[in-house]
Amino acid sequence: MSTATFSPSTGLTWTVLRLHRLALGVWVAYVALTGTLLLWLWGPGSSGWHITGKCVAGVMNACTATGPGALTYTNLLGLSTSLITLVPAIAAAFAGGTLIGRELERGTAALAWTQSVSPARWLAAKLAAPAAFLVVGTGLLVALRRLVASGASDLPDNQWFTDGVYGSLGPTAVALPLLGLALGALVAFVARRVIASICVSLALTGIVVTALGALRGRFWTTSTVTGDVHQGYRGFTGLLLDEGAVTASGARVADPLCRADTSCLTRHDVTGFYREFQPASHFWPLQLVETGILLGLTALAVTAVFALLRRNRRI
Repeated sequence: MSTATFSPSTGLTWTVLRLHRLALGVWVAYVALTGTLLLWLWGPGSSGWHITGKCVAGVMNACTATGPGALTYTNLLGLSTSLITLVPAIAAAFAGGTLIGRELERGTAALAWTQSVSPARWLAAKLAAPAAFLVVGTGLLVALRRLVASGASDLPDNQWFTDGVYGSLGPTAVALPLLGLALGALVAFVARRVIASICVSLALTGIVVTALGALRGRFWTTSTVTGDVHQGYRGFTGLLLDEGAVTASGARVADPLCRADTSCLTRHDVTGFYREFQPASHFWPLQLVETGILLGLTALAVTAVFALLRRNRRI
């Protein structure tokens, strides 16, 4: 890898963009292709093929796409969602590898610090330039994905409480790549090896995504619906968190799985059933709370990176 020459005349930002122009080109192409796919799904992919939702009344997530191109639409919709939710992993791998890890491993970072640029300015430019492109690119994709969702809102793949969809429809999709970028840089300063940095960065990003998914339902006040042993539940739509049976005393217990057997229900003292969930209307409160958590974690990770830089200026 050629060593970039940092100078006041060229500017740090321009130098970073020039040094990583291949990665920038790949990112622009990634956004352009994903955006084109989303525009097709929003336009010809839905209206041109008359994609609508066929739903079963009173049954949660019981809607399917109908129309001559329904299968193609559903497959491409899932692909577009995956392309958006993969961005945090891409950002983490890039930061741990090409952006920071490779320069620390090869020693070109130390060389750059001797060319009239301080380590802090070098690191700030390294993080700020890709962060700006991540925000703009991912924000555009989220806006287009929301347009697609509004065109066929009854479909599970367009509803935020369906597995894997939540992270493509709101500001968390923009905040999480920034955390991935910061984690990648942090791991690179600790490991100083490209392969190790990429692997650990991906693992940490995956852990964060998994943890947030497990805790998401508790970020806001939940709702509960109940039903008796004969009529079942009243209708509801949202993110299911817990369900079970209710005894005569009002205690919540595990579902004995014998709803059609009256003697079994009597033996377990079951008088009804319950489901706890986050209503569909709670999307924005959950998104805003989670975005705040992600930005806070990003700030902590960036602070830790600069602290490591100050302690290890001689690499």
